[in-house]
Amino acid sequence: MTANHTDDLQLLARIKVGESRAFDLLFVKYYSNLLHFSKSLLPYPSDEAEDVVLEVFHQFWRNRDTINIHSSLSAFLYVSVKNRIYDYRRKLKLNTPLEDIHGDTMASQEGPDHTLNYKETAENIEKLIRLLPERMQLIFRMNREDELSYQEIADLLEISINSVKTQMYRAIKFLKETYRFDSSVV
Repeated sequence: MTANHTDDLQLLARIKVGESRAFDLLFVKYYSNLLHFSKSLLPYPSDEAEDVVLEVFHQFWRNRDTINIHSSLSAFLYVSVKNRIYDYRRKLKLNTPLEDIHGDTMASQEGPDHTLNYKETAENIEKLIRLLPERMQLIFRMNREDELSYQEIADLLEISINSVKTQMYRAIKFLKETYRFDSSVV
């Protein structure tokens, strides 16, 4: 069990008893990635992406005492967003398949130079991640930031696990090669 999964279970337990601060932490932790995911599943331009994510969080809070999560909390949230989008698309009678639509965690025990270097490195890596194609970036973030397994990502995006593996391989290869090249220039 990962630390992220354990943290999520603790947050969930606190949310179930009505602790709004825990809910705020959950919201901050997942909102931006869920928004990006939502935007990737809705036709462009879409103002509904934010509404969908906010509705999922609102529903989560309202039903907090009856929610039973059988996988990970992040997978539950992603599936909830995906289902809400399916409902939205059904309501609009859109039949196009979804696939066809287009921190700092380091403790500052080191010196200030090390912290500054860490922040610069993290910013550079984030810039490189943003250069990835949208779908590849989404898969990479779902795996690395939300700690979803390849199978969970494949199920959520309705693609094969081999597609997820290929996208991750290409993303990591690009990041390694580009970062190495950028670092050698500096």
